[in-house]
Amino acid sequence: MSSGLQSNISTLFFSKVAPKSPKRGTALYSVATVDSDVVKACREDAKESTGVLLSPLTIPETPDSHKKSQRPARTFPDAPGSPVSQNPSSRSFGCKANLLSSRSMQPQDKTSPKCGDTFEAKSGIGHFGSVKRLRHGSENLHNAKRPRTRPLHKDSEKDLGSSEDDLNTFLQIIRDSADLKNDSSQKAFSKSIEKKSDKVKKILTEKNMLGSRLSEINMGQMRSEKPLRATGATSKLSRTSIHHKSSSSEDEKENALPHITEAKMDMSELSGHDQSDLVVSYSSWIRNNEKNVLSCPVSEKKSFKRQTEDHIKNLSPNKKVLPVSEENFGVLEDSWFDDGMEQSFGEPKPLKSKIEKKIPEHVLLSGGLHNRYWVLDVKETTGCQGYAEKHLTITCSKTAEFTEICLLKDGWETTPVAVGDIIHLEGENISGTWVIDRNSGYLVLLPDLLISGTSIASSIRCMRRAVLGEMFKTFDGGSKQMLNGTIVHDIFQKAAMSLNFSSEKLEQLASEALLSPNYLGQMYSLKLTQADMKQEVEEYLPALSEWAKDYLHTSPQAGQKQLTLKLPSDGSLGRQESACSVTVTDFFDIEENIWSPRFGLKGKVDVTAGVRIHRRGRKHMEKVVPLELKTGKETNSIEHRSQVILYTLMSTERRADAEAGFLVYLKTGNLHPIVGNHMDRRELIKLRNTLAHHVGKNIVKVEGKSQMTSLPAVISDQQACKYCPQRRNCALYNRAAERTPGECPTEDTQEFLQLESEHLSQPHLLYFSHWLLLCSLEARTMESKGGRRNIWLQSAQEREKNGGCVGNMVLADRVTTLSDGVYTHHFERRHSEHILMGLIVGDRIVVSDQDSKFIGIATGYVTEMTSTRVTCSLDKNLSKYSSNMVFRLDQDEGAGGLSTHLGNLSMLMENTPTSERLRQLIVEYRPPQFIDSLSSVLPREAKDTVANILKGLNKPQKQAMKKVLLSKDYTLIVGMPGTGKTTTICTLVRILHACGFSVLLTSYTHSAVDNILLKLKKFKIGFLRLGRAQKVHRDILPFTEEHSRAKGIHTLEQLENLYNKELVVATTCMGVKHPIFSRRRFDFCIVDEASQISQPVCLGPLFYAQRFVLVGDHQQLPPIVQNAEARALGMDESLFKRLEHHKEAVVQLNVQYRMNSVIMSLSNALMYEGRLECGSERTASALLQLPCKEVPALETVEKGGVSNHTEAILVHALISLLLKAGCRASDIGVIAPYRQQLKTISNLLAGAEFKAVEVNTVDKYQGRDKSVIIVSFVRSNPESNQFVKILW
Repeated sequence: MSSGLQSNISTLFFSKVAPKSPKRGTALYSVATVDSDVVKACREDAKESTGVLLSPLTIPETPDSHKKSQRPARTFPDAPGSPVSQNPSSRSFGCKANLLSSRSMQPQDKTSPKCGDTFEAKSGIGHFGSVKRLRHGSENLHNAKRPRTRPLHKDSEKDLGSSEDDLNTFLQIIRDSADLKNDSSQKAFSKSIEKKSDKVKKILTEKNMLGSRLSEINMGQMRSEKPLRATGATSKLSRTSIHHKSSSSEDEKENALPHITEAKMDMSELSGHDQSDLVVSYSSWIRNNEKNVLSCPVSEKKSFKRQTEDHIKNLSPNKKVLPVSEENFGVLEDSWFDDGMEQSFGEPKPLKSKIEKKIPEHVLLSGGLHNRYWVLDVKETTGCQGYAEKHLTITCSKTAEFTEICLLKDGWETTPVAVGDIIHLEGENISGTWVIDRNSGYLVLLPDLLISGTSIASSIRCMRRAVLGEMFKTFDGGSKQMLNGTIVHDIFQKAAMSLNFSSEKLEQLASEALLSPNYLGQMYSLKLTQADMKQEVEEYLPALSEWAKDYLHTSPQAGQKQLTLKLPSDGSLGRQESACSVTVTDFFDIEENIWSPRFGLKGKVDVTAGVRIHRRGRKHMEKVVPLELKTGKETNSIEHRSQVILYTLMSTERRADAEAGFLVYLKTGNLHPIVGNHMDRRELIKLRNTLAHHVGKNIVKVEGKSQMTSLPAVISDQQACKYCPQRRNCALYNRAAERTPGECPTEDTQEFLQLESEHLSQPHLLYFSHWLLLCSLEARTMESKGGRRNIWLQSAQEREKNGGCVGNMVLADRVTTLSDGVYTHHFERRHSEHILMGLIVGDRIVVSDQDSKFIGIATGYVTEMTSTRVTCSLDKNLSKYSSNMVFRLDQDEGAGGLSTHLGNLSMLMENTPTSERLRQLIVEYRPPQFIDSLSSVLPREAKDTVANILKGLNKPQKQAMKKVLLSKDYTLIVGMPGTGKTTTICTLVRILHACGFSVLLTSYTHSAVDNILLKLKKFKIGFLRLGRAQKVHRDILPFTEEHSRAKGIHTLEQLENLYNKELVVATTCMGVKHPIFSRRRFDFCIVDEASQISQPVCLGPLFYAQRFVLVGDHQQLPPIVQNAEARALGMDESLFKRLEHHKEAVVQLNVQYRMNSVIMSLSNALMYEGRLECGSERTASALLQLPCKEVPALETVEKGGVSNHTEAILVHALISLLLKAGCRASDIGVIAPYRQQLKTISNLLAGAEFKAVEVNTVDKYQGRDKSVIIVSFVRSNPESNQFVKILW
């Protein structure tokens, strides 16, 4: 492949207009399949007919190169087209005859002209393809992009000769036969339809071509300048030329609509020219691969006969209308013409019956650059030229008092926007009116839903895969190729930052990478050796050196290679003028994280580089551009180009528009310029909007009940489906959420859909669909209550008042490197403002600049907090930014989401023995099994050790030990308050360890896991603690993987020894994606606080053990569920509670040592039916006498939460007295139910003497042991006192 040819992205869509394996019933057939006699008859009709202006509903026309034209085809000069793919060597999308001969037989509707509809090759080949059609399913073809036709111009000398292909002519017969507006055309129609319908019947019967794809043919009204002349029984269509007005857009000067001529197509006469400027928009590619993507509301459907009668009644009385016999349409289905007959050229029709003006409280609206508008009303209408438009009534005011209008046309009317949506608008607002058309402006649907460029690029071939990828964001284990690509990326990036691509440097970097802990872990997972990877990586090193010699400014050879590059700002350039050389002058960043809330995008740019562009006779240009590194084949594919274009777009959030980026193929060292012009960006934004629509609006209400929506249709590409990472989820969603129980799959359903899920019964599918809905409902509520959007929608000052942010921060000291990719930063307030209260230690944070121009430049964790300073560990070194930059630190509430829930749910449905066993136990409620005798479990050498361990336990705890040892499946331990759950778990681990069993110890929180480990540490039990060091208790750090690696682990053998050394491994339920679990299985899995963990999350660790033990108490804290509907549907049912009805598996710990008898009586009476007992008389009578005096301490309710400053002062005073009395700070714990109160107390305890005092929420203290616990209840108001009276 030659390097350096700029080409057009839209070109690459063209070959997908006719997929390889069209589904039965779809109209994706080659022209060659049309009956030649019928085609000939159609052509004869077209030649003899005169005076008819074809309807704007005309479908895509055949390229000139497919016909024997009677006039020479017009050729175009070197004007810029859609600029990403003039490269003839782009693979899989080449300009081949077999691809050009295929056409999508899509019915058309009246829409306004759009860029990307046609193209003209330098060889004279006229190509047509509309991306809009491809983005939508068969039910929405009336909204699809149509060929651009304009009113007839008399100067036909300039017309471009063209004619429809055979398939389109056949379709035109049906379309024209339905056009009843002109009375003369109706007469001609009635005379000709009898003969034509026979031909139609024949083709429909023999070819079975139309099927469901024609169900929405749009019956647009035909305009005619002259009456039709009928000769004999067949009407003749006049030769009509349609001249397309030239576009003012520089990007689209080559776009012209082929005109209808007498010429016939000859497939044998195709131009052999090797370059074509194919201008095809994104949506047309997508439309041919999807069946049901978007669904715009339409009015009540009528039968074809009724519509025809209604249409005739509406004509003026003086017009004569020839009755149309319905039997002429016997072969056609009534529903084919429904939407078309409903279309009106009159008043706009609203999509919603009434305007919803109530805007939810959580919605944040604004004007300006980062505007957010609420859609009050949506109307479909027809523009002045007869093309479809959408008119939106919008407001950026919460009261909806002031409204504006947004006009969508030129393809933008297909955007699936609805009442109640939030949108962002780019363009000009003139007197309260926005116009979004093909040449200017963007509409971004649900802009606060940031979608990665990679997801958008993957949606080009399969929208369904992209939607599932956003829902099920689980890591699929990777591959050798993926790991190799990651390592080569890393080598390039580090060489770039050092400006050294010498062979010696690259070899050094390769050796270091192969010893990296992260890559060693991945090699361990994939069962690879370092020698294997070294051989793979070294193949790339020569190409990296060559790339640097050709393009890096430090090389004497730099600037000698010529590339072709036409930037939008260059104006009109000839081919010679567009030749240039490119030199990389600097590297600004690697893996630059960009969040772009203007365009609803996010991504990590491989390399952000400064380049100098030289053109002969012109002054050189300096630009900062994205470099996208690729280690696979040099395909120059549409996905690769799309990623680069999206990076150029989102980069405009931070710097001047680069207009272009570069693809770097590391295996060959070739550089490909990719221009991000308006047209390609526009089509990618539309694609992003479609993806956002499916992801953001995946739940609908049906009869008052929520249910999941259908996903985009499954594509007909067996090869793509075979290797799709979402294969299982695709089949699961289809059977569980898209089909009704017992429904048989349709004939065109992919075979794999059945194969992937045939092992699942109906109860399994119901369980999957039920929890899929619950998780989706909860995710929606979590997003509406905050999420990440407040980072860019609220100023630092506003967010700080609401909590969760500290602003006006500057770097205080030097940044230090904690480990590879982890940097310690110290921030302090500028100008010594008031004390810091927005964050607490352990919070995950996002760092941005104060003015939100650089959003999300780093992420990390708060490691230390004082009243004036915040210490964080971040994934980026921020010292490279200006020393004057002011930062804001926001709590990252959007990290993770519910992807773990859905990933575990999907894994439960796998066709594996482990998943099948768990389905039997959890979904089917199979009773757990137990063995009869302990003698078969306990090794002889361990009996004495076990006996000694059991001596310190009470009777219920001993029963729990026995039940666990006898279990074959699972055991549930009910730990009532104060009954020693943590002690019981610690003892259980000791016994299992003594017997030689391996144990996986988990809980939902890091603190709960570390609680048990702190007890185990006292008994000298060895264990391996997995997880980030920042989240681990400081006393457990010596047992972490990071600490062991720091001692020196450089080989896979050493790493394997570390992973297999200890019988006990501890992590959180969310940490089971660690490499160790790819190869290691455990005898027992113990889940602490299981009653507080959502079912799908609790499933995670169970896949890696033969037996499991759930410890908890559902009478205490249940799983936290914010969505009321999800809670009502049972999302707060933990796995512990679900399995508790098997009483034979349950052991109750009912002897408690925490509460005196009076305090215990409350919970005993309310929840435990008197089963709780005090462990001793001392416990029952324990009482602390303190002098009591009432102090007024009313709560304060702020946006940031509820706090009580008086209580905080009292807590500070009590702790000070306890410390003076000799109590150690580490023995004191403070509990408060509200985060705002924790911040208030923490600020008062900022002194060094209070450093070891732990201040946390109730759930974080579950299972903790402290000598002194001080509880701040916070709430104090007249209303709460009434609740106390009810209790007593």
